[in-house]
Amino acid sequence: MGRDISDLQKTILILCQEKGFLTCQDILRQVFGGREYGVAHATLSRTLTRLWVKNLITIWKTLSRYRTGISLTDEGTELAQAILAEGEDAPVEG
Repeated sequence: MGRDISDLQKTILILCQEKGFLTCQDILRQVFGGREYGVAHATLSRTLTRLWVKNLITIWKTLSRYRTGISLTDEGTELAQAILAEGEDAPVEG
């Protein structure tokens, strides 16, 4: 695939590919489920920053009140499709 990304990053890319747009609350609920909010939120923040630096996502801040969301860039869409095609998609928990 040409990119060094974690299973969590793959899962987020695939979810966003399927849904088109996700809020951080969507990701926390679907990926982290019952984990402690503070720990999950810190992990998510670092993961989204890494995806943004790799130009795989666009981050939309303060959509409504305190909500942040993401969408895939063209590169992110291509990578998510490649992950799905290779059958390497990480299971989505939640």
